[in-house]
Amino acid sequence: MKRIITIAALSTLLASLVCAQKVTIDDVHAKKSYSDKFIISPKDSSVKITDNVIILAPKREKTEYVISGYFSGQIVNKTKNTVIKLKNAYLEATHGEPAIFGEAKTEISSVNGTANYIVSRGTSVAKIGAVHCKKNLEIGGSGTLYIKGDVYHAIKADDIKLKGSGTLYAQGTKKGSAINCHSLLAEKDKNFTAYLINSKNGIKADNSISIASGTLHLYDNNIALKTDTVEDTPGESHSITLSGGSIYSRGNTTFYETDRNAFSSKGAKIIEN
Repeated sequence: MKRIITIAALSTLLASLVCAQKVTIDDVHAKKSYSDKFIISPKDSSVKITDNVIILAPKREKTEYVISGYFSGQIVNKTKNTVIKLKNAYLEATHGEPAIFGEAKTEISSVNGTANYIVSRGTSVAKIGAVHCKKNLEIGGSGTLYIKGDVYHAIKADDIKLKGSGTLYAQGTKKGSAINCHSLLAEKDKNFTAYLINSKNGIKADNSISIASGTLHLYDNNIALKTDTVEDTPGESHSITLSGGSIYSRGNTTFYETDRNAFSSKGAKIIEN
């Protein structure tokens, strides 16, 4: 007996196969597409460039630098609220150091219609991130940003805020996290999409995770969402609050881990796919 598959059924089947594919960051293949010509603007006295280190030290806060092309080494930000705008940039650190290191609060933004990579390779005794900030970090923009930490974490900072309308991909290692922080916040009315993938933890926060908007894909991690617990830091409270947005979970061993009765998902849409 012949089995007839309708167009609708075929579309559903194809969609399910696409959903089941493992999401990865193919940074090696993508590297071939980026120009060897490196451009930073403005290129003034606040920018100091050696062979493999760029130091940003603007005199005023909220100074914006637009970066394009390929750079091998490390970019260091020394001034609070500096904005690093990536416009078809590929930033690669190869000796176990962060590709972007923030000594002060830093913002990383992707320009609309562009694809950008921040990658750290090599080995280090320190548990570094490809993006590593000693202070707070904001990630936004309206383009696409891939952050891959082959050393340990993809992103590590104190307090991290996700915003904008772009797409973020972050992949750490099986010992580290896609995002490692003190706290993570996604406020209301943000339209970002984030894929946090293939790591020990999707998000690991010492204190709290609070998501009120956006679309979050947590794929193939050991623990998707994790905070410290009272056993880790006695006397402190820890929480995971999902009050909005859409959270997609697939291939994680555990969805969340936090203090007892400190997880809330009221208002968020959680989809197992």
